Amino acid sequence: MTVQANPQERPAGLGDLSLAGKTALVTGGGGGLGKQMALALAEAGADLVLVGRRRELLEQTATEVETSATVVPGDVTSEETLAELAGLAGDVDILVNNAGLAIYHKPWLEQTTGDWNETMAVNVIAPFRLCQVFAPSMVSRGWGRIINISSIYGILGVDTRRYASLGDFDVPAYASSKHALIGLTRYLGCRLATTGVTVNSLSPGMFPGTEQNADMTESELLFQLSHGAPMERVGVTDDLGAAVVFLASPGAKFVTGQNLVVDGGWSVW
Repeated sequence: MTVQANPQERPAGLGDLSLAGKTALVTGGGGGLGKQMALALAEAGADLVLVGRRRELLEQTATEVETSATVVPGDVTSEETLAELAGLAGDVDILVNNAGLAIYHKPWLEQTTGDWNETMAVNVIAPFRLCQVFAPSMVSRGWGRIINISSIYGILGVDTRRYASLGDFDVPAYASSKHALIGLTRYLGCRLATTGVTVNSLSPGMFPGTEQNADMTESELLFQLSHGAPMERVGVTDDLGAAVVFLASPGAKFVTGQNLVVDGGWSVW
């Protein structure tokens, strides 16, 4: 039996991790893990489109790369922002849906429908809408990479005892949204499988050293998080770089609908 490869995809080789000539759009690309992933994509050769609410952070990231970087301040839950981004759809080869929200300083019994709606709007609906914006032009060109940033709490329950030092720590909406994002990834991975566009998710483990997780860096909690993984450490900023570059690369052309976990073994116990 002869298997015909997608004619838009050239034969794979070790050079197929290069992103030269590609453009990657990263939401939440101004800080934290989004920034680190954007820097890794640029190091692999990709031009960047950086989207986020704070212009100054996006511009700072843009100054740290040697490839070109376009800054688009905006809210990914806003249809106005989506309409602005639609004008770039013909140029974007790689979409990284990284922007996320977690509401956790409130007991789960006190969390409201509004809390859930806000979380779902950022973590699930915005990635879906961005896929609607960018996937059609990727399909028309026969090449594209969509990477949804989920979490290990998209595949696991949450042992809130580990976070006792934070007081009330309940994340029902966050955990549900990250499970949903992996479900969306699998659905679209199947839906677009014959088009040359792959859809995968990337699930980080414990990365408390970002500005979003500044309250998770006290010593007792760091000890708990470090010893929650077989590697006995938390993630550091460059631990996701190679993973996101691989999923974005031409070499990942036979990988779709998958969830790549980068957690030092946390989910293996």
